[in-house]
Amino acid sequence: MSDTVPDADRGENGRVAVAPPSPDLPADAVRIAVADDLGRPRLTVLFRSLLALPHLVWLGLWTIPALLALPAAWAGALVTGVVPEPLHRFLGAYVRYATHVSAYVLLVGRRFPGFLGRAGSYGIDLELGPRRRQSRWTTLLRGPLAVPAFLLAIVVGVVAMLVAILAWSWGLVRGRIPEGVRTLGVLGLRYTAHTYAYLFLLTSRYPHLTPPEPTEEETP
Repeated sequence: MSDTVPDADRGENGRVAVAPPSPDLPADAVRIAVADDLGRPRLTVLFRSLLALPHLVWLGLWTIPALLALPAAWAGALVTGVVPEPLHRFLGAYVRYATHVSAYVLLVGRRFPGFLGRAGSYGIDLELGPRRRQSRWTTLLRGPLAVPAFLLAIVVGVVAMLVAILAWSWGLVRGRIPEGVRTLGVLGLRYTAHTYAYLFLLTSRYPHLTPPEPTEEETP
C-alpha cells in the first residue's frame, strides 16, 4: 500500500500528516493505516448509503460465521495459549472488512471497498499484529473484560455518526472533507476495530483511545 498522499491534499507548506502502514508492526498492535486522499465525488457522497447497501448485507451475513468461529478460537486459545492460525486469519479478515465498510459508510474512506477484507486493499486499512501467545486468564474472561470497551465503543460510534453528518454536508458542497474530520473518523474507527480485535482474540492489548500516530512527508 502506498503511503503517499496526492498533492491536492497537501498544505501550503507542502507537508501533510498521514498514518502510513508499518512494515515492522509490533506484536498485538492494532493500527489504522491511511493512504487515501480527501476528495469525495459529490455523486458518491449523495448516494453513499445506497452504494454501501451490498456491503452492509454481506457484512451481516459474514457476522454469522464469525460469531460461530469465536467459540472455537476461544477454546483453542484457552487450551494452547494461541488462536489457531486459520481462525486468526478468518477473524482478522472479518474485522478488517468491517473496518473498510465503516470507513466507507462514514465517508472516512473514498473508494468503494472490496468484499474480502484483504490487507492493503483499501485506503483506510486495518493493521493487525501477528498471532502471539495470550494469557489464559484474560482469554477465559475475555467477554466480561470487553464489556466496558464496548460501552465506550457505542459512545464513540455516536460521535462518529455526528462527524459523518458533517463530512457528508461538507463533501456534498465542497467535493472533499476536512482533514480534521477524517482524523476524528480514523480515531473512532481504530478504537472500534481495536475493541472487536480484542473480543475476537486477535490482540491481548486492551482497547484505548489515543490520537493517531502521524508522520510528515516532504513534497519532492
